[in-house]
Amino acid sequence: MKIVIGLGNPILKDDSVGIKVVERLGDVDADVEIVTTCFDVVGKLLRYDKAVIVDAMVGNKPGRIHVLNVDDLFVSYNVPGSHNLDLATSLKIGYEIFGDEMPREIKIVAIEVEDIDFGCKCSEEVEKAIPRAIEVVMEELK
Repeated sequence: MKIVIGLGNPILKDDSVGIKVVERLGDVDADVEIVTTCFDVVGKLLRYDKAVIVDAMVGNKPGRIHVLNVDDLFVSYNVPGSHNLDLATSLKIGYEIFGDEMPREIKIVAIEVEDIDFGCKCSEEVEKAIPRAIEVVMEELK
């Protein structure tokens, strides 16, 4: 069983990109969920074999897309300040508490962001990246 999770805050411009990507996915061979805090991700992952998490990432080139593994999070991932716990810590806690109930494979599709101020629209470069991010999610689900 597979799941795609869109993570973000719908009222913080580019931080909403994970939500926007999964809302536009269309028909996929996976369950699809939207969550607004990193810790909520863990509860959604339980009992799935594979997961794809789509989230915003602080970086230098808005709209650039990265595909990361869980181990990559501990050295290269930064989340905007809108989340209560960062994704890496949430996943680590999930594996420590739930062990084998967590997916064997988790991929993170991270989109570099520019503006996480209040607002409902993504910046131009991040908005342009959404169609490619959808393609990346579809590739990761294969």
